[in-house]
Amino acid sequence: MEQDLIQELKQALTLGIDLSDELVESLSGLTDAPRAQFDEFWRELDADQRVALVHRLAEATEENVVLDFAWIHGLVLADPDPVVRELGLRLAAVEPRRELLDTYLYTAAADPDPDVRVAALEELSAYTLLAGTEDWPAALQQQLETALVGALHLPNAPLAARTAALLSLAYLTTDRSEQEIRQAHLQPDLREAAIEAMGRNCQEIWIPDLLAELEDDDPDLRLAAVQAAAELEDEGLVPRLAAMMHDPDFDVRMAAIAALGTVGGDDAKGLLADLMKSQDKPLRDAARTAIERLLEDEDPFKLM
Repeated sequence: MEQDLIQELKQALTLGIDLSDELVESLSGLTDAPRAQFDEFWRELDADQRVALVHRLAEATEENVVLDFAWIHGLVLADPDPVVRELGLRLAAVEPRRELLDTYLYTAAADPDPDVRVAALEELSAYTLLAGTEDWPAALQQQLETALVGALHLPNAPLAARTAALLSLAYLTTDRSEQEIRQAHLQPDLREAAIEAMGRNCQEIWIPDLLAELEDDDPDLRLAAVQAAAELEDEGLVPRLAAMMHDPDFDVRMAAIAALGTVGGDDAKGLLADLMKSQDKPLRDAARTAIERLLEDEDPFKLM
């Protein structure tokens, strides 16, 4: 790592100047010798400067997925400042690595800061999703399930932690995951999260529950149900989602339109095409966005 690069970083962070894309990209994939120099530089930064740097790395990763900042994870996740640790958890979860799983599990259970524990529980969703899609060994999936169920039922755990545990658990399609979602659905403080969890769990078994929630008096629950129904991508739900386009709540109507673009199919496409002729500009714009998404999902090159 060149000395002038270190000086440029130091100057930008000291003056509060936004780090350029070129400067940030120069930190991607550092090898051993440059990393050793960066470690020394890192220790000279104050907490606010470390926060600013990690935040910028996270932004860059969202914009450019080929950037690799894995080398910094050890520094960030062990940082004494809780804000840095929380940002580090978010950064590392963009590209979850199995070797960091134990770090996330330990942090979720034992970090002294409650916000950091919640962040770890939330970002474990990246691992449960990966475990299912890449068919991780049963022992690892069981480890994830056990940890998340434990966090969900931890005595006196704050609602944010229980919610995060439930939503991360939902990506595991196991009997225990289904059981926990059903139990949470019966609890007033977790009901909305349980509806979201049904969508993440993405199984047809949740259709009756979601259809019932679409009739609830609470618009927040109807909204959650529409969004969860979209995750199932079941064309049989199109007629019910179409009816929700006339819901008295504006957010629910917008979510129903977006859901049709996610579920897809000829019926959804026809409904959205008709809606694009509406005199209501917000509805027309939402329908255009939804149908563009639908067409792009059908053929990623169609809109290019």
